Amino acid sequence: MNLLITGAAGFIGSALTQALRVAGHTVTPLDNLSVTSRRRPSPQGLLVRDVRSLTAQDLDRVDTVVHLAALKSVPDSFEIGGFEHNVATDRHLLHTFTQSTASRLLLASSCEVYGQQGGPLAETAPYAPRSPYAAGKMATEHLAQIYRPILGEGRQVGVVRFFNTYGPSEGPDAVVPAFLDAVAEDRPLTIEGDGTQARDLTHIDDAVTMLTRILDAPELLPVVNCGSGEAVSVLDLAHAVIRAASRGTITHTAPRINEIASFTSDQTLFTRTYGLVPRRPLNEALALTAESRARTWMVAAGAR
Repeated sequence: MNLLITGAAGFIGSALTQALRVAGHTVTPLDNLSVTSRRRPSPQGLLVRDVRSLTAQDLDRVDTVVHLAALKSVPDSFEIGGFEHNVATDRHLLHTFTQSTASRLLLASSCEVYGQQGGPLAETAPYAPRSPYAAGKMATEHLAQIYRPILGEGRQVGVVRFFNTYGPSEGPDAVVPAFLDAVAEDRPLTIEGDGTQARDLTHIDDAVTMLTRILDAPELLPVVNCGSGEAVSVLDLAHAVIRAASRGTITHTAPRINEIASFTSDQTLFTRTYGLVPRRPLNEALALTAESRARTWMVAAGAR
């Protein structure tokens, strides 16, 4: 394949870029570097550009576009700017794709579009967004539905709904790295609310395997979940991190605005279409993530 990946300097984008290149594919990575991390180097050959500057001629050079770029903070989306930025960016890319000769576009969405429904959550569940970020992803999915019928024969737009993906180079604002960093720095693990809220956690290696299976298939599904199919409470996750580190304490703060009690993905459609993906056990994955994160911090500290 010859691919363009937006958000390629991000957590998932950088891992996917590396995996696809190792597999022999040609990847053009693009990112505006609005969100950077010392824990992960930018992919080789990175194009530092905003997605909204892309033209049809840019997309003519590839056959597949994977759009991962976004402002992804749910709490920050309640402030002015995030919703408008994401929807405008996604709409621009969809329109530009239709004007190009690229054959496939895979758009990143989120489990947040499901809102408060319990689980397991199948792709056919209704929309129930509870944040501007989620409403923006819902808008993007609707835009994809609008553009699909006007594409020429053999051209496809698919959507992948990510649940909670974690791993060594994830940004510090997410729950797993926040807990690991707190333990490493002898700070309390901070939980918003009582910690009973549950999240479907997928290790980055498993998520990349799922994405490569999607991209290797001849046809993109209109919508498919990318998750583990299991959920763990934030409180249990904190205790797992403390057990792995043999130290740590917990503190609680006020709950998040419109906090959702549980996200659990239904993986039936993915498994039926792309096959079973072996899952890395949580305790093993947390230990490996902590070790790798610590090594990366040492490298970053030495570079300063």
